[in-house]
Amino acid sequence: MTADDRSTMDLLRGSRITAYAIGFVSLAAGIALLVWPERSTVVVARIIGILLIVVGFGQSAEAITTHRRGSYWGLLLLRGLINLGVGIALVFVPEKSTSLIVWLIGLDFLITGLLGFIVSFMVPKDMGRGGLLLQSIISVLIGVVFFWAGPDDIKNFAAVIAGIILLLLGILFLASGYQLTKARAVVISRD
Repeated sequence: MTADDRSTMDLLRGSRITAYAIGFVSLAAGIALLVWPERSTVVVARIIGILLIVVGFGQSAEAITTHRRGSYWGLLLLRGLINLGVGIALVFVPEKSTSLIVWLIGLDFLITGLLGFIVSFMVPKDMGRGGLLLQSIISVLIGVVFFWAGPDDIKNFAAVIAGIILLLLGILFLASGYQLTKARAVVISRD
């Protein structure tokens, strides 16, 4: 087996394990949230908090490392820091911070929409500006709904939506893990 084949095998093994792990955790969290919403909200909040910490850290690091004069890196950094803050609050004080979290998530949608508007005008019309504008409008509208409806209504609605999204995400990652397992078997059979 060549060094390239070993490196491909290592990549496939690591990606497959990650896909299966995220898939099973997401699937379990989604089922728990749909079956026992009042008992599992704290657990799911902590799981989502961990994901937001990772995402927020990555977004912040990307904003800092791609800092360019006159670009929108400040908004990217702000969004990353908000996601990081929301994640930390969800992990350490989920039962006391859910109302604040709802407001921060609404703010995150608004910032994402505004970022999308800014970026969409940097993209040529034939390269997807319309789709980006539509995503931005939807994101801003979701943010407005969060602020209009208030935390209590959003928490009840979000529990169901989060459960469904986590179920779908779990299925998607499990399918990805299966595809990576098949790809690994193909690489092994070539040897």
